[in-house]
Amino acid sequence: MINAPSVSVIVPVFNAGQGLERSLKSLLDQTLENLEIIVVNDASTDNSAAVLNRLASENRNIVVIHLAENQGVHEARLAGLKKATAPWIGFLDADDFARPDMFERLLDVADRQDVDIVVCGSWRVTSDRKPIAPKLRFKRSKKIDSDVFGKFCRFEFGTGMLWNKLYRREVIDPWAAMHFPWRQNINEDLLLNIGCFQKAQAVFLLDEILHEYVLNESSVTSTSDNAKAFVDTYRACALAVSIFSALGGDVMGKIIEMYRTQLSWDDYLIDDLNTVLAHEEKLKEAVDLISRSYPPALALLPARQTPVMVGARLAIKSLVYRCLSLAGIRPGFTRS
Repeated sequence: MINAPSVSVIVPVFNAGQGLERSLKSLLDQTLENLEIIVVNDASTDNSAAVLNRLASENRNIVVIHLAENQGVHEARLAGLKKATAPWIGFLDADDFARPDMFERLLDVADRQDVDIVVCGSWRVTSDRKPIAPKLRFKRSKKIDSDVFGKFCRFEFGTGMLWNKLYRREVIDPWAAMHFPWRQNINEDLLLNIGCFQKAQAVFLLDEILHEYVLNESSVTSTSDNAKAFVDTYRACALAVSIFSALGGDVMGKIIEMYRTQLSWDDYLIDDLNTVLAHEEKLKEAVDLISRSYPPALALLPARQTPVMVGARLAIKSLVYRCLSLAGIRPGFTRS
């Protein structure tokens, strides 16, 4: 590229199929000049590598990273973040679309409003880009410069996705080495956003819909049963507690309340104890991580439950005590 890029957009790719080229074309057609497109091929086994190599040879602003082993979307994004050179960072999933002026509008708002993060709306669309319904929309544009992290944790900015936002590099760079002790396949967007929004001084909510989210009924988040979704999200909470515990009790309180809220949503409600206990090893791993990082979270997390969650609450409580006993920790969370 002749001039330094103003925005780097990171696109993780794994077996993206025929939709990959159309998705990347939505970035190549952006009205913003000097857009850097960092595409990370997460060891795809289809023709994604060939498509990316061809597109990179034809377009100077596409940079391709080929990972030797499949590491998951979070690690792919981190690899892209390390390679990105622009002062502003965006993301796009390999099956979604950016509307033509998406990044020009986001950057313009970021500059004029002097904020660290800009958030726009998103449409659910079919694979041929026919609108279904709004996925996220703000009633009016507004700048938020007070209680930014608290409002994020109350889901006032959406549910923590990365792909409808533009980030000042300074708020995301500190988390470029946010590696997890296990592979986390859901909620990884939210984990990275926790760090970004905790650091952000001001954000701007844009009432325009600039992103198109392709509804994929075979995706991990679409096909997970409630018990698995509950367990995977509980494990995400354990990661959040471990990563951010050093930021203090006020931050921990907001994070725990956020996950208490999320785990009370319909997609995570469970009425059969056995469906939770079937994931005992994964839950034990999460409980152990919390007990080593911030033990009070073990008591605080189950505090908000709807009646249908009683079985799951008892399962978690039983598992917590079992894991604490194995770790040599009394119920009062002191070492024996």
